[in-house]
Amino acid sequence: MTAAGKAAFPGVPAIVLLAAIGITTVVRAVVAGMAGLTDDEAYYRLLASVPAMSYVDHPPMAAWMIAAGRFVAGDNPFGIRLCAVLAPLVGFVALWRFAHILFGEVVAERAVWFALAMPLLAVGGVVITPDTPSVLFWGLSFWALAELHESGNANWWLVVGLCAGLGLLSKYTNLFVGAGIFLWLSLHPANRRWFFAWQLWAAGALAVAVAMPVVIWNSTHEWASFARQFGRVVKGEGITLKYLVEVVGAYLALASPIIAILALAGCHRVTRALLTAIDPARLLLAAGILPLATYFLLHALHSRVQPNWMAPLYPLLAICAALAVEHVGRGRPRNGDRHASRLTEWAAAAGFCLSALLYWHAVRPLVVLPETQDPTSQMRGWSTFVGEVERLKQSSGACWIATASYATAAQLAYNLPPAIPVLQLTERIRYAHLPRIDASLFGCQGLYVELERRPFLATLRARFSEVVELAHLRRTYGGEPVAHYVLYRLARPTGAVLSD
Repeated sequence: MTAAGKAAFPGVPAIVLLAAIGITTVVRAVVAGMAGLTDDEAYYRLLASVPAMSYVDHPPMAAWMIAAGRFVAGDNPFGIRLCAVLAPLVGFVALWRFAHILFGEVVAERAVWFALAMPLLAVGGVVITPDTPSVLFWGLSFWALAELHESGNANWWLVVGLCAGLGLLSKYTNLFVGAGIFLWLSLHPANRRWFFAWQLWAAGALAVAVAMPVVIWNSTHEWASFARQFGRVVKGEGITLKYLVEVVGAYLALASPIIAILALAGCHRVTRALLTAIDPARLLLAAGILPLATYFLLHALHSRVQPNWMAPLYPLLAICAALAVEHVGRGRPRNGDRHASRLTEWAAAAGFCLSALLYWHAVRPLVVLPETQDPTSQMRGWSTFVGEVERLKQSSGACWIATASYATAAQLAYNLPPAIPVLQLTERIRYAHLPRIDASLFGCQGLYVELERRPFLATLRARFSEVVELAHLRRTYGGEPVAHYVLYRLARPTGAVLSD
């Protein structure tokens, strides 16, 4: 409650919000244990099997989290996703504290309600990807800045540096935290004094030191990860609006339509803080949103922006939505609080309904579609499919499995018995952390398993003298096909079997 006795929902105590967080955590834990792994999760689990300083696709934090979850709860979907289930608990506390410092208790409570209801964050509380730690440490970085803003204690810079460094161990997107900090320091006259504080520069050094494993790994692997990820900045088509339309559509769905529109309205008001630089609270919120949002909107003019890339912004956009609701209430002298509360209820309810629908579909699909049309289909039908693969492996005399994609390799490695070697023939830099493959393995026949839509026959014939088609298999769920595979028997290598 505020000094004025108000709450996000009149008559509803804050304990209800805590209960909602607890209930949704339990729901996330149940879904995490019941739903099959996505392709990326299976791949990150493969990375986590031998924790390393970094990897070619992303920094190591997601793999480290998976390794910790497997250690605690086992090598199963719940154990692999354990940190994804628990991370939002810390994130909601940081979000509430950040909003409470800058805008008061009512906005803070509404922001947490909105974040709790956002479908993208609901999915992120189950599925573990690099976005899981990225969102967490993005939020913690700006929470520490809010504590610095309120207290004036320069030592908070060291907390900012630690959180920012952990963010850089999570995803390269978190480099934009630094851009936001620079904006906040530069655009408000009162903030510029921090440029003369040794703690600011110590925080920068701390962030670099914490992120040093990524730099060291890249320096010993021909800067492969930096080249792969930062190469996306310059790739793409000419100027086009089709990807921008995709970004807007995905945002409206994954933030939930009412919350998304409220957030845009609030963000419009917050943006003026960057132009006028007279409100340090709104300036700090804008600094957390606008650099990354601007980059992705520009990126969308020439290349696709995956919806999850903007995940770190969603908690802060929830604050923007809460600010918009507050403005609506103030704009109605009579019954303003009641109107704002009703708007909050409808917005949160719509988000919760969409999130619940996504959870239900992940566990018990409403309709079964091929995985090219429904990404959740990649989570289904593996147990029966790998049984067929194992039967063909035994009947063909193969002693190892070959694939051409990390997704198929990771899913087979997870679902087949651990004693069966599964090797992706290409992109070997992905597996630099794993022990070297004994070349004698290739004296035995191999079984190639891959999606039909990924043609690889010419390469197989270039690497093996004997390539014999064995079967076409379907991975199904409820009798409906979700993916089609082709299987070949491989024998007598003609040269290097594994190559980048």
